[in-house]
Amino acid sequence: MKTTELQSTDKQIDVSVILCTYNRISMLEEALQSILNQEFDGAVKIILIDDNSSDGTSEIISHKYPEVCLISLKDNVGPYVARNRGLSEAKGKYIAFLDSDDLWQPKYLVTQILALEGQARSFSVSAIIQWDTVKDSKILRLQKPDLQKFTSPIHSLLVRSSFIYSPSSVVLRREVFEEIGLFDESYRIGSDQEFYSRCLIYGYQPIFTEQPLVIVRKHNQGQQTDVNASTIKERRQGRIFYLEKLYPMLENQQQELLPLNRLYAEIYSTAARDFFKNKYYFNWLTSWILDVVKYTSLRYALLNIMRDLLRFMKRYLPTPALTAIRKLFLSNTLST
Repeated sequence: MKTTELQSTDKQIDVSVILCTYNRISMLEEALQSILNQEFDGAVKIILIDDNSSDGTSEIISHKYPEVCLISLKDNVGPYVARNRGLSEAKGKYIAFLDSDDLWQPKYLVTQILALEGQARSFSVSAIIQWDTVKDSKILRLQKPDLQKFTSPIHSLLVRSSFIYSPSSVVLRREVFEEIGLFDESYRIGSDQEFYSRCLIYGYQPIFTEQPLVIVRKHNQGQQTDVNASTIKERRQGRIFYLEKLYPMLENQQQELLPLNRLYAEIYSTAARDFFKNKYYFNWLTSWILDVVKYTSLRYALLNIMRDLLRFMKRYLPTPALTAIRKLFLSNTLST
C-alpha cells in the first residue's frame, strides 16, 4: 500500500481513510499500523483528527508518522463533527473510516473496494469480530438487518440500534457525501445511523461482504457504546429527532411507510427494554406507562411489561407454565 504525502493531488489518491481519536494513543498506533499493513495497491491518504486529546497524541503522531495528514482540534467536538472535518480534507474515489480503537485485517480495503466495483449507488459493509478485551471473548457479527422483525433495513435503522455496528466496517464512494451531505452534528450519538438511513432513502444499498475483516474492540477506556440511563435517554431522543427529520424525506421519495405512531411506539419500546436490560427499572416502567401508551394503548403497554417480566423469570418457571402464560396473555402483542 502506498501512503501519500500531504501535497498529493486528488488524482493521485484512491482512498482517504478518516481516523478520529481522543486519548487513545496506544490503541491509535495499533489502528494506524493496521492501515499501513493493507494489501492494497492504490494510494491511501490517512487523515487523523485528534479531538483535543490530552495524552500527547498530536505530538507523537506528527513525530512518528509524518505521512499522516494530522488535524488537531482545539476543542473536543465529538466523533461526527471530527469526521466531517476529516471529510473536508478527503480526496480520491473512496472514503473509509476507522475508529482509533478498531483494527483492520490486511485484506480489508481491497475486499471492500472490489465489492463496489461495477455496483452503482452502493456502499460496502464488512462483517466484524467484536472483541471484548476485558473478558477476552470474541463474537462474529455479520451486520445485516433482521428482516424477520423489521419490514425493511430503514425500518430497523429508524427504531433500533444500527445493524451496522461500527463505521470502521463501511467504505463509500466520495460522491455519496457530495449527494446526500455529511454526518448530522445535532447529537453525539446516532448520527452514523441517521446517515445510513439517508443513504437508503437516496437509493444507495449496502453490499454485505460477509468477511470478518474488522476487529471492533470493547474495552474500559471510555466508549460511546457504554450504557447508562443517560445514554439510553440520549439515544431515544436522537432517534425521535432523526425520525422527525427523515420521515418527510421518505414521503417525498414515495417510499413505503409504516404509520408514524407505530414508529414512535417502537422507539420508546426499544428504550424501555434497554432500561430493563440494564436494571433501570423505574425508567423501564415509566417508559411503558407514560411514553408507549401515547402511541398505542394501556393494554399494549401492560402486555409488554408482562412479556419483559416473563423473559426475566423464564429461568425460574417451568416451560409448561411459561407456555400457558404466553398463550393466555401475550398472543396479540406486537413485535417491538
